[in-house]
Amino acid sequence: MSACIYCIDNDIIKKLATFQLFDKTLQLFDASSEQVNILETAQYKFEGDWKKFEAGKSRKSEDSLINYKQVLYLTKTLPKISESDIDQEIFIQLSNIENIDQGEAILTSHAIQIIQKDKSAQIFTGDKRFIKALAKVNLPIIQESLNHRLWCLEQLVLRNIEADGFETIRDFLVPVRECDTAIKSVFGSGLKSTPENSLATLKNYIEECRQEAGNLLNPYK
Repeated sequence: MSACIYCIDNDIIKKLATFQLFDKTLQLFDASSEQVNILETAQYKFEGDWKKFEAGKSRKSEDSLINYKQVLYLTKTLPKISESDIDQEIFIQLSNIENIDQGEAILTSHAIQIIQKDKSAQIFTGDKRFIKALAKVNLPIIQESLNHRLWCLEQLVLRNIEADGFETIRDFLVPVRECDTAIKSVFGSGLKSTPENSLATLKNYIEECRQEAGNLLNPYK
């Protein structure tokens, strides 16, 4: 499927880039980088994080694993969406929902607009709180527009495994697995992780996400 992609939160960009799966994932959706939409402020957020890490002021142990070079490249070059590009009525309603931050409200509002014209548009997110909060929003346009549009990080990892093989993706993720709780659990045995155990754990995370997301999560696995 050729799709317009929305990376709703900064975390999904950071994780896919660090896992070396960003370009591979786009290929799976037959999408180019010109079709990926991110938040206008993402570049400045990551530049600040990188400077803090370089200065030794970061308290996050995962920062030593993040591929900031690739993350910064992506956030500087990918198409950006700002508040001026969106439907203000939808944005305001989303902004008033607990656990949906302003950036997520901006990109979700823009995605809803695009989906009215482009039914192939898809949303990537690494924020489970956002998924849960969005599923509870009682607005027909959201439920109708975003039905089966969301993809969580674990689904994207699974699609890459099925496309390139378990060992190939395992070898990418194991060295940086500490930067994500779910991936750390999936590949808890490091390079000795087996498809049987890892895939079962991965699918359990997807099912947990689906129980909170309802029809918003794509039915893949």
